[in-house]
Amino acid sequence: MAECMEKMGSSISKEWGRWFIQGNKDGFEFPNDSLDCGNSATAAKIVTSIAACLERPINIDGDSSLRRRDFSALTSALRSLGCEISSDNLPYTVSGPIFPGRTVIDESFSSQTLSGLILASPGFSGEVEVRLRGEAVSRWYRDLTIETSRSSGWSGEYSESMFLKPWTVETPEKVEIPGEVSLLPLSMLFDKLHGTESMSKLQLEELFIPDEIKEANNTISGLVDLRDVSDIITPIAAIMALGDGGEIVGAFHSRGKESNRIMSTIRMLSAFGIEAEETPTGLTIPGEQSPNCPKKPLDCEMDHRLAMTAAVLATKVGGELSGHEVCNVTHPDFFEMILSPDEWQ
Repeated sequence: MAECMEKMGSSISKEWGRWFIQGNKDGFEFPNDSLDCGNSATAAKIVTSIAACLERPINIDGDSSLRRRDFSALTSALRSLGCEISSDNLPYTVSGPIFPGRTVIDESFSSQTLSGLILASPGFSGEVEVRLRGEAVSRWYRDLTIETSRSSGWSGEYSESMFLKPWTVETPEKVEIPGEVSLLPLSMLFDKLHGTESMSKLQLEELFIPDEIKEANNTISGLVDLRDVSDIITPIAAIMALGDGGEIVGAFHSRGKESNRIMSTIRMLSAFGIEAEETPTGLTIPGEQSPNCPKKPLDCEMDHRLAMTAAVLATKVGGELSGHEVCNVTHPDFFEMILSPDEWQ
């Protein structure tokens, strides 16, 4: 996302835990080449919405896993507002601008389409009515977008029928982003396998995650609703399998991630000798299971959540992973960390 913004005229200085961002007062510049969103659908959807406000064609692309993902919810919403988009899958060309009008967004698939339109709305030429339908998922991330936009001068309100008007961005002095939720279950799984304590209570308090998972003490069982945090389905399923078992619900939208994450989780766990069964909105997982070393190289399916969970299981029983480099998307030093006994507590 940062690289795309820099290509469009922003200046970003990166330090550990803190970034200093200088925007372009004259607005976004047209990039000299394609905007490469790598593995990130979040970046692709936000960048697409911003590009749709401009009046020249902009090419947007990503890696092979991102090219497999369906962007039709976003592209159809933008087309209904007058934009031309060459495909529903990357790579595609976006030609704006967004015209005043009305569009519909189904929130049951993703929060990112609405977030992208809110973040792009300073560049709208007039008022856009957004009608929302479906049971919203990933609501915390949507609400984080709304909170950040309000701190930057947006005066809109979230409702079933939203009116997005052009607005002037007032740069906030500081924006704080909650800790990365998806890494906690990986730490919990590692601790369950090795008897370590990798997360302090203070660190847990700072994370953006349901209390029932924060307070689980490395044992998660029963019914767990991942409607708002579907990214953690794979490590949660592994933790359940090693404990008393359970059922994951509310994760229908995880089928549209880097992989069909419900089915890829089943395949990955099966390679380690662990059983899990697909349901309409998630998984059921029997308990009291133990992992075994996979008999052949495990395909990580270009899914960083899948690869990281497989890597943690392999620290206990061994295993050969194919495509594990995709872990760099979330944590470039992940393997160095989990393979360094001196770091274990």
